[in-house]
Amino acid sequence: MSEFEIFKFGGSCLKESNDVDAIVQRVRESESERTIVVVSAFYGVTDRIIERLERNDEPTIPAFVASIEMAHLEMSQTLVDGFFSKKFQEAISSLSSALKINCEEASVQSRTAALIAGERISSVAIAAILLERGIDSAPAWAEEIGIQIHQVKGESVINIEETMKSLTLPPVRVPVVTGWYGQHDDSIAVLARGGSDLTATSLAAVVNASEVTIWRDVPGVLALSPRWSIPSRNLPYLSYTEAQELALFSEPMLHPFAVEPLRKEGIPLRLRPLHDPNSAGSCIGPSVATGEPRVRAVGCLPHLVPLTLNLSGVMSVAKVVGDATMILERARIRVWSLRARPNEARFLVSERFASRAIRLISESPRLPTPERGSSIAILCLVGESIGLGQAVSGRIELLADESDLEFTHLDEGKRAHALHYTVSDSQTRRALLALAKHLDLLVS
Repeated sequence: MSEFEIFKFGGSCLKESNDVDAIVQRVRESESERTIVVVSAFYGVTDRIIERLERNDEPTIPAFVASIEMAHLEMSQTLVDGFFSKKFQEAISSLSSALKINCEEASVQSRTAALIAGERISSVAIAAILLERGIDSAPAWAEEIGIQIHQVKGESVINIEETMKSLTLPPVRVPVVTGWYGQHDDSIAVLARGGSDLTATSLAAVVNASEVTIWRDVPGVLALSPRWSIPSRNLPYLSYTEAQELALFSEPMLHPFAVEPLRKEGIPLRLRPLHDPNSAGSCIGPSVATGEPRVRAVGCLPHLVPLTLNLSGVMSVAKVVGDATMILERARIRVWSLRARPNEARFLVSERFASRAIRLISESPRLPTPERGSSIAILCLVGESIGLGQAVSGRIELLADESDLEFTHLDEGKRAHALHYTVSDSQTRRALLALAKHLDLLVS
């Protein structure tokens, strides 16, 4: 058995004192020689820091930082004068300094330094609490232990090979590692939101851990996201491929790249409820699909806007698509779906960024002004091999014929393990409920 096991605790499990008590108990129950704990910032802290950065109000910084400090001191008084009190003050001071520097001259560096302070403070607080309860622990900040980040296809991910060379964990049974960020060249870089998941799974690959457990405030992975308030089945097992596809369309289930570091060695990833240790939750691992292909879950991305560029006969479709895509990528506007035909190109972007996307594309003299369509949702049906035949898609067509729901099949980017449809935003919840009933995904 591997020496290491990885536990990750996100902000939803870092709200109240009973959450901290449960974290201590889960760590005590670990049977591994060493348990690496990866933490996010405490609940709401990162959002508060983002809001403070946007306000950029220097006179109120001391009061803001003091409120963050007090919220953590309420969890552990040993942060005042205990073993890690100096480290705690270092983390608090780093937040104050970054916010003040950002007020004087805003930059990516000052903003990043402020954002990662939540993880630093959290790691010290949890390590202090574990030590107070008799568990050999210490905080381990990403930049101090050698977690390296690089860019892969425009996305920030952890560099497994370089981190293997540089990783130096503190010599304790339970190092508490800061999630979400790491070193990039000579500076600090952050991952996408939810990146603590990726920190946990990447560390598992680096140390060849026996397994990774992400502790959450929900039973596991549900067939439908809890946000829709439709009682659906908990999925006891998903393949890496199923989980990755579902993560793309079920924010914030899991960081969409979190399973990638685990594939090569087949390391299992478990998602379990923090306050119900008797529940096995959901396990993610290699494909073990048998029998007829069936839909395991339905992900959903609502509030997307189609932007259509109508092309004249002299315009190259490839050139228009390439130029428009580059403009959107530079503005960090994600394209959720792209369809190119001889006379038009259609991009699906978040409703939140639609007006900005239209303005940016329209400003290019080489591109036509996009036409904005009505808001829609993408429904992603997930299951091994469901995209290979017509059985599942035929059932969806039958459902559409028997109801007033208008499912439009997205045929771009076909996948063996997924089928994608769009519905109007106004039909989203009804469509999800109808699919759940039709595909037997509801709690029986």
